[in-house]
Amino acid sequence: MTNSYGWTGQTLWVDLSGRKITKVPTSDFEPEKFIGGLGLNSKIFWELGCPKVEAFHPDNPLIFSIGPLTGASGPFTRATVCSIQPQSYPKELFAYSGFGGKFPAELRYAGYDAIVIVGQADKPVYLSIHDGDVGIRDADSLWGLDTFETQKVLMGRHPGVSALAIGPAGENLSRIAIIINETSGAAGQGGYGAVMGSKNLKAIVTKGTGTLKIARPKAFMELISQRKAAGDWVAGPQMEWGRYAICGEHIREEMKEKYLKKFSGCYGCPYQCHGFYDVPGIGKGAQMCVDTWYGFTQRHSTKATWEGNLSSQRLGINNFELRGLMAFLKHAIPTGLVKKEDLGLSSVPAMDPSSELENADARIHYDFLEELMSGIADGTSPIAQGLARAVEQLGQDARDHYNAIFPAWGSRAHHIRCVGAALHWATDTRGPFNSSHDYVQGPGFGNNKELADWFGVPGGYLEGESEGKNQNKYQGTERETVWVQHNQSLKNSMLICEYASVPGQYFHPPEMDIRIFESRLLSAVTGMDFSVDELWEAGERIYNLRRAIMVLREDRHRDDDTLSHVWFAGKSRINLKAQSIPSQVLTEPLDEERWEALKDRFYLLRGWNAATGRPSREKLEALSMKDVADKLEDAGRLG
Repeated sequence: MTNSYGWTGQTLWVDLSGRKITKVPTSDFEPEKFIGGLGLNSKIFWELGCPKVEAFHPDNPLIFSIGPLTGASGPFTRATVCSIQPQSYPKELFAYSGFGGKFPAELRYAGYDAIVIVGQADKPVYLSIHDGDVGIRDADSLWGLDTFETQKVLMGRHPGVSALAIGPAGENLSRIAIIINETSGAAGQGGYGAVMGSKNLKAIVTKGTGTLKIARPKAFMELISQRKAAGDWVAGPQMEWGRYAICGEHIREEMKEKYLKKFSGCYGCPYQCHGFYDVPGIGKGAQMCVDTWYGFTQRHSTKATWEGNLSSQRLGINNFELRGLMAFLKHAIPTGLVKKEDLGLSSVPAMDPSSELENADARIHYDFLEELMSGIADGTSPIAQGLARAVEQLGQDARDHYNAIFPAWGSRAHHIRCVGAALHWATDTRGPFNSSHDYVQGPGFGNNKELADWFGVPGGYLEGESEGKNQNKYQGTERETVWVQHNQSLKNSMLICEYASVPGQYFHPPEMDIRIFESRLLSAVTGMDFSVDELWEAGERIYNLRRAIMVLREDRHRDDDTLSHVWFAGKSRINLKAQSIPSQVLTEPLDEERWEALKDRFYLLRGWNAATGRPSREKLEALSMKDVADKLEDAGRLG
């Protein structure tokens, strides 16, 4: 790392146990090779020795990183948090979650590429960052406040800051607790709010007066202007799907017509894809996309749905998990697979979206919300530990219903609509589809043959071929999965918003595509010349480092790279489309023999040992990762 363009050059190291703060050169973690965000976090975790501790142990590091693009004008104000996550099941795995809002830009302007937090404070604290002035402050008066109240208090104490905060769910170590920034910029997956809670860390506030240094500003502005002129960044109709409620047509229209106040989004982003609403008697807040809307199955009550949204945000609870819970309850309660008392509930409202909500039923719904949310937030409900652990002691049929909605790692199904997506999920440590819509969503491979052919992957509907037949291809699908994993690694490291980095973005071949755009963009910002192939190699390097962490810390093996048995033909009586979200699951179960053959091809394409699914020395050294190969060999886990 020869200059400070793009990167600030500093990483904050915070030891809460010893109340010690140091500043470490970011160059210690080779950002030119691992970039930032997910890549930088993974490198830091690797250098820490991949600690084999539990999620709530003081030695579990909590790592926040931005990327070299963060703070620039465009869809780049993102950050990634990594740690050993408490939500994953059945093991606690090292994983990641992303968030936007204003905080990532403020961290950039304060002069830091990353924050590494270790140890545990002896009483509640918050971290205060104002440029070079960094301190650990008392948070006794904040403990017990919800996330909105916490941010208000901190913004009163520190005018102009952006705050990351946890609510009561994080304080009480709920495994589905989030970290939230503003009202909708949340690191939702993983339970990282509980990791902060375990460290007695209530919040992080940041304010910076610096800037992002761009090495080649003219080249950068030309790239941005070209994208706008080409219509690649359209802030209006293109993002309507995210701004409005997707949980019943009448709720969408009522929220849009009566309660929508403005559009909002991450700092400096042209999309502004969140809708900001104010519902009298309930409150204000922002939401985007279907998966942040609590009550997807409760489509007949607008105000009750919004009450659920704001309650979960204030208390710091993962809405994505709640949506899976509601889908589970919709089938498990009426069929008698689960009694409401098994999940610590005394009442459950009607789940039939066609039914009308009478006043008496509305009262049941609000009572249900209060009981559900408070039980999760104070840790008394079994659901506070995540649905995976809540159903452990229930019957096999109930667990099968759960697994139809949560395919692996304690993560709910999301866009798992083709074999390639299933393979991606199986080889990750969490549901990966917050940042890999590349398969079928929007301008992805699933609906564009020209796009798929250009990048050398299977995809696009062939003439006379049904969508389902295409989605269930096995031959060549390993190329698609590897491509998406590399692109995902880059977008989560540079950082670029998911909705501005799917393969169909910037697709004007041969002059421009997503790989050309990313390489030129990173070169312009950092002043380091990244060719398309060099940048793609960085994506491959980051993915291989993540795999090395899985192997070294978690003893990952090809046998672990799978989904629940209910996703395979002949293994379950469960109808996946009936139990999960019909538009987001495979059109037919996976064929086990073809699945295992696909995995063989995937490992070989990656240069890994096909028998174990572990990286080989040859591959790691080709990616300039000899030290990683040596450590895996010393542990007896080299492929």
